[in-house]
Amino acid sequence: MAKTDYEKYIRTDELLDLQVTDEKASCEEEMTFQVIHQISELHFKLIIQYIHQADSHMRAGESERAVEKLNRVNMHLEHLPPVFDMVKVISPRDYHTIRLALGRGSGQDSPGFNEILRLGPTLWEPFESLLNETGLSLLELHEKKAEHFALFQLMQTLTRFDECFQSFRHQHIQLVRRMIGLNTKSLKGVPAQMLERGAKFEFYPKLWQAVSDLTDATGTSYDPKPLPDREK
Repeated sequence: MAKTDYEKYIRTDELLDLQVTDEKASCEEEMTFQVIHQISELHFKLIIQYIHQADSHMRAGESERAVEKLNRVNMHLEHLPPVFDMVKVISPRDYHTIRLALGRGSGQDSPGFNEILRLGPTLWEPFESLLNETGLSLLELHEKKAEHFALFQLMQTLTRFDECFQSFRHQHIQLVRRMIGLNTKSLKGVPAQMLERGAKFEFYPKLWQAVSDLTDATGTSYDPKPLPDREK
């Protein structure tokens, strides 16, 4: 039977030939494990593309277009934990059968994840350049959001990106805890608890500090310091 245009365009034959066959699988759950991780790498591929596009838009002074691309990044990062939740249908016993078939492989070797980890901080430089053009500090951008709303939205979306990536890493730790345990060593011989340290890594610490600075600027419940009304 001739292939449909859909099959040709999506390249379904090649795509569906990338998984282990039942005959070669280490157990009946190996295809589940493999497909879920292949799906995640495709999500990572799109995230990487959108990060590059957001970077280009920021460098062109197109804050709103950068926000649109970063919103896509965040959408994928929010969707990924449920994708990995599907791994939990595999019992820990079957998981260990599969992981032994991985040889020296480990999720820590994911090229997509590691590229996002590398690229995330690089968005700070083009954002900071846009901020510097206004002559504002991050605190002042918070206070004068109405006057620089596009840039304020970009700051908020970058913060959300950082938050979503940290949340994804934390939720992935729960998966590791469920399938491997944290009081052991990962496939790389590193204590699994070390993953928890990585989940605390921030792409944009200055953005988080600015939120604290804004809080400090308003004083305490005993010594309130209302901010000027910047909306008028």
